Amino acid sequence: MSNLVCPVCGSPNLTQHSFFETISESLGGHVQLEKKNYICAECGSEGDLFSENEEAAEFAIAKLREDLVVSILEDFTKNNVSLAAIERALELPQRTLTKWKTKSSNPSAAGVSLLKFLKIFPWLLEVAENGFEYGLSQKLYLENALKTFMQKMAFEESGFRSAGVITTANTTVLYFQTQKNGATPIFADERVHIEARGV
Repeated sequence: MSNLVCPVCGSPNLTQHSFFETISESLGGHVQLEKKNYICAECGSEGDLFSENEEAAEFAIAKLREDLVVSILEDFTKNNVSLAAIERALELPQRTLTKWKTKSSNPSAAGVSLLKFLKIFPWLLEVAENGFEYGLSQKLYLENALKTFMQKMAFEESGFRSAGVITTANTTVLYFQTQKNGATPIFADERVHIEARGV
């Protein structure tokens, strides 16, 4: 504490208490951060008197975001999605993602948010590659929603022999094949036909 003085009254008679707080970044995990609280015995001022906690929190969040960006870009690379395709989709200058991946430049807050969207909804890359055409974007949305739905359903327990999604240029069809031995399906119709343009 020796060289620290109260910023309110100038007294060196400060007591420091440390505590830990969890700092989180959506999709980017969390980290335990040691924070400091000061109390001045002379004037009674108390808190983060030197803005250390705020600076430490900002640094921790920036580090979590930086690591998150690297993780997202590595996942795309493993899934054979090129950085160039992502840059085109996000309309970023060429080599920006490479700089973010190697941590030679810090990603912008907007860039981090856009990469989070792409991580959660990777089919948005195809939407961007096709000029954000509305009909196609609706078809891709439905197709991916139905595939997710299919993964969550326990079809064997619901009287279905099989189920699937069929897509064409303009249509997405969700189908259910029922058993003929008296099992009752959870849907009245065996076929649910969704026209992407009609959404």
